[in-house]
Formats: sequence, C-alpha cells, structure tokens
Amino acid sequence: MTGQKPPHDPRGDNGQNQPPDTGAGMTALSYLIAGILVWGGIGWLVDYFVGTTGIFAGIGAVLGVAGGVYLIVRRLGA
Repeated sequence: MTGQKPPHDPRGDNGQNQPPDTGAGMTALSYLIAGILVWGGIGWLVDYFVGTTGIFAGIGAVLGVAGGVYLIVRRLGA
C-alpha cells in the first residue's frame, strides 16, 4: 500500500557487509571432497581398464587430497 515503509533492519546494514571469511570453511571442505571424488574416480577408471583391484583408486584419492590441500593453501591462504 502507499505510504508504507519496509520493515526496519535492527542491524542497520541490510546484510550487505559480510565478514571477509564467510564461507571459507565450506570452500575448503568442498575442495577436499571434490579432489577425492574426482581423482579417486579417475583412479577407479584406470583400475577398471587395467584390470587391477583398487590400487589406482587409492593413489587417485591420495592425490586428490594433496591437490585439495594445495588449493586450500593457495586460494584461501590457510
């Protein structure tokens, strides 16, 4: 209706000023999980085509964790 004002925001910032590290934990966790899934999956495919039983999937998962930690340190500065 005319003449009505929007509700008053008690914080006074309208949610515009977020802390600089908002979402950093979820970003770090997603890097780790994505690295394990992607590189473990690639290793699983290599295992499937080579005929081995999980050795490359394990190596891929370890490489995925290492890559995830590298990305966390490089992009988030942790």
